[in-house]
Amino acid sequence: MVVSSAGFNGLLGVERGEVLIDSGLTYDGITPVRVRVTKREGRYEVSDDGGAVAAAGVDRGWLAFGERIGVGEYCANVSRQGVVFLPGGFDRRGEEWISKLPGIVAEASCILYEALLELDE
Repeated sequence: MVVSSAGFNGLLGVERGEVLIDSGLTYDGITPVRVRVTKREGRYEVSDDGGAVAAAGVDRGWLAFGERIGVGEYCANVSRQGVVFLPGGFDRRGEEWISKLPGIVAEASCILYEALLELDE
């Protein structure tokens, strides 16, 4: 999967900022999967802002979410509220790793959405 990094690249040269990226994926063929990338003092957090849960139309109060979702060789975290996220920093992995995070979160968000629909059946 390829996520446009045009918005993401704007964060590379600043200490603090935030961008919303359209991943090019959809939950249901219509609703876009968007991820928010936030940068604070060299640390990044990438999140779906609960998009999978909202798109599935489920009540966050009665679900128990797993802590992680596997995406190929990677995993994304899932909060108790169903927010898919990954933290990242410019450490040993560098810019190449950070630029992969939006794609991993977007794919994990789609996986969570599909799992939520299966629970609802």
